[in-house]
Amino acid sequence: MIVLDSSVALKWIFADEEGAEHAQQIRDAHISGENEISVPSLFLYEIANVLATKVKLAVEEAREAFELLCAFEFDVHELDGEEYLAAMALSQQHKISVYDASYHVLAQRLGCRFVTADRKFWEKVRLLEVAELL
Repeated sequence: MIVLDSSVALKWIFADEEGAEHAQQIRDAHISGENEISVPSLFLYEIANVLATKVKLAVEEAREAFELLCAFEFDVHELDGEEYLAAMALSQQHKISVYDASYHVLAQRLGCRFVTADRKFWEKVRLLEVAELL
């Protein structure tokens, strides 16, 4: 089991980006049942936001990309109150967003690694044991 953030999953759509091949290996392992992918509930909001506002896709293309990613049936988790507090503490300690910290907190809860393709984020948290750069 792994936790991955939207920066990894988006490489399944934008296959020409750096790290896309490794991201696709993670996807393929999930599809084959070798590795379960878990995400916090905000994952889908992040995906939708990037597809709608950050990349140049037509409305229909963005919708199709979102539906494709949703079809992978990730194990979606809600954080509880204590986990939100832990994410807030990580945010303050490492100067990262609470959104990004929530992935790390989920990986801690599940006892698995957290994979990101966001180098700037990873540079801030690389000393934390569960974070791995794609």
